[in-house]
Amino acid sequence: MNRYRFALRLARQDAQRAKGRTALILGMIGLPVAAVVALAVLWRTAGAAEPEPAQSSSGEGAVLAMIFAMVVLEIVLLAGPAFAVDVRRRRRDLALVAAAGGSGRHLRATVLASGLLLGGAAAVGGAALGIASASIVNRATGGDAPSLAVPWLAVALTMLFGAGSGLLAALVPAAQAARMDVVAALAGRREPPGPARRGWPIAGGMLVLAGLTLSVWGTRQWRELGAAAGAALVIIGLVLACPWLVGTTGRLAPLLPMPLRFAVRDAARNRSRTAPAVAAIMAAVAGITALAIGGASDFRQRQIEYQPKLPMGSALVRPPLDRADAVGQAVWRALPGVPVRTLKALPGPGTACPPGDTAQCPGVEFAGGSELYDGSVVMDNVVGGPREAAMLLGAEDPAVTSALNAGKVVLFGVRPPAEGKVTATVFYWANEEQRTIRTIKDLPAVAASGDSPVRTIVPPAVAERIGLPVRTEAFGIDRADHRVTEAEQARLDRVLDSFSKDEGAVYVERGFTKSFDEITLALGAAAAILVFGGALIATGLASADARPDLATLGAVGAGPRARRLLTMGRAGFIAVLGCWLGIAGGLVPGIAVTRPLTAQVEEFGAPQHGTIIDIPWALLAAIAVGLPLLAALVAGAFTRSNLPMTRRNPT
Repeated sequence: MNRYRFALRLARQDAQRAKGRTALILGMIGLPVAAVVALAVLWRTAGAAEPEPAQSSSGEGAVLAMIFAMVVLEIVLLAGPAFAVDVRRRRRDLALVAAAGGSGRHLRATVLASGLLLGGAAAVGGAALGIASASIVNRATGGDAPSLAVPWLAVALTMLFGAGSGLLAALVPAAQAARMDVVAALAGRREPPGPARRGWPIAGGMLVLAGLTLSVWGTRQWRELGAAAGAALVIIGLVLACPWLVGTTGRLAPLLPMPLRFAVRDAARNRSRTAPAVAAIMAAVAGITALAIGGASDFRQRQIEYQPKLPMGSALVRPPLDRADAVGQAVWRALPGVPVRTLKALPGPGTACPPGDTAQCPGVEFAGGSELYDGSVVMDNVVGGPREAAMLLGAEDPAVTSALNAGKVVLFGVRPPAEGKVTATVFYWANEEQRTIRTIKDLPAVAASGDSPVRTIVPPAVAERIGLPVRTEAFGIDRADHRVTEAEQARLDRVLDSFSKDEGAVYVERGFTKSFDEITLALGAAAAILVFGGALIATGLASADARPDLATLGAVGAGPRARRLLTMGRAGFIAVLGCWLGIAGGLVPGIAVTRPLTAQVEEFGAPQHGTIIDIPWALLAAIAVGLPLLAALVAGAFTRSNLPMTRRNPT
């Protein structure tokens, strides 16, 4: 029989016999595959709904490639110890194969076949679960499930990554199985741990230094991509140095109480089992730390640069231009007894035109001096008097009121016009060029100080001289008359949706109301899942591998709580070391990425500021202290306190 067919048969029989271990490995590989596939399907579905999907840049492609690489790294680091412990569990079976004439190649093929079989099954199941989850999410969020766009190439690549990661996770255990001592395995004796690789910590330290340098200096040229590449190098360097770090940390064991001392020494002695779990937690926490710092700093920038579009508490309803009167009647019915003011305007540079001949959509702009800003405004040329001005400005301005009563055009955001006169230019757009129809000179005008949500307020008499049709562009609710509640805003949104879902908008000025708490909770939940998963998986593997040690403790008189305390100590040690290393590894890339994210002002008219650095200390403290404590408590809660008694094989 071909050795590969023989290996696959043994792998299938062992997977059916050890159902718990099989389910654990399938979950380790399949759940990340399902998450990546679901995100890819939802992203493609959302992009297909856009009329002109944006083309992804090379930087985005590189970042996506890094994400795939990190997912594969996480799977290998979590599944690798499981395969290593499984090889220890199957030592006698593998030794029997060797005693029956099997060579090292047969033993290596047997372990690799387990990785390929379980990785392939998990990849197929994870892809199916990811597509099903994306369909459920798409349906729950109001999408059309039959129109789900599945990027089959991305799904196939993800499945390939999943199957390949299972094979990669089995490489080192397969090499260990090929070199096993057959006599010691048949006798039930443990093999001493292999010598530590002295070159790995040095290579890891060099990669960490290179990553820190790239994170700091690479952002100047490659912006966010430089920080992402630097973070990847830091994480890979720490992964290489993890066995040495675990062994070095184990020297602190004499300072700890007996259960913790035993747990730390056991983790340091079995670095091949402990280091991958610590590295997996570290890599996940490092990425979450960098994302949290970058996200919090970007959120802080948006909060600093926020500029209100209306006076605080006022509201504006922008209807579709061809159904303004009908929308106005519906708004009055939706807000009975509330004074709703009709705002009329002349079309201007920022006014939307219906599709068709642009020559049939002329506008007007006023030139009375050099423009101080050309930021976004809610309306261009409002036609009205002091009542409209008070509503838009939030209070009555004596200078603006006096000018409007005198029939003068009030300009905002410009220098005072020369000799108090302004020129109005009537224009239209053709072939992406502005064509002038006529000009009206020497219109009386003044420049008002302060911020305003409109460019110009035009008295009705001046609007008649310009000769363009005055149309209803919005309905305003002055804060002095009524404060629109969130329930009323939702009611107005439904009113506009009944006329058109693509045109019109309801805006109520409430200041900067967004919160970073939801993102913080999401990052904290992701960190908790990954930390708990890594710590509990490694603890479970360690408990299964250390049954003879636990039996020895029971024989020398250890109490029934010893097993629980040892399990809590293992989980706490792995979680603490992984979380602290991850926070240390993610701090510098996270701080470095704030420069390309926040150094430049994004909102026009906002004050200049330098690089904004906002570190979410509460989240990092919860990860550093809270998650290890919870991991230890959860591990202790699900551990039986009775110690197993096993018969030792004679040596």
